[in-house]
Amino acid sequence: MYDREKVENFQNRMREIIDKHDTKSAFELITYELNECEDRYLIEFMTPLNFLKYEPVLDWVEQNVDRVKNVTQDWGHLSASSNFTWVRAEKWLEMGRPWSIVAIDATMFCTTLGERLNQSPWMRELRPKLMDNPKLDRIANGLKKYLEIDSVPRTKNTVNRIISDIFEIG
Repeated sequence: MYDREKVENFQNRMREIIDKHDTKSAFELITYELNECEDRYLIEFMTPLNFLKYEPVLDWVEQNVDRVKNVTQDWGHLSASSNFTWVRAEKWLEMGRPWSIVAIDATMFCTTLGERLNQSPWMRELRPKLMDNPKLDRIANGLKKYLEIDSVPRTKNTVNRIISDIFEIG
């Protein structure tokens, strides 16, 4: 049975850790607990990592995304808030699912213009960008290439949105 109180207690404890520790220590303490938690709570438990805005979170994502069966946009949200780069996106696209889904979602969060449905107020304020500032053609070509092997509606729609936004067509 899912325990909402367990999730709230965890998130409150993690906020205290973030407030009391430097970023590196907070990351280590939070990920230690995440590595021990039940997979069914992972998505909600990982939420505090967003507030660290810390690149090593991306390595943690890479090592843990396969713990869940349904890869939600929460993974892309977390990656975008953790100094995501196009170099990392290309690596994850090459790795295939589930990493490629996270790469596409993170890229979308880093390139979206204006407000987007389901985008958190925090993400609207943060306005993440791809940290390595890649050329727009490189992004578009990389995503189009990926569509040749994975063109399910979710992927196709997100890629089209990204390309539209980066060239300000939409």
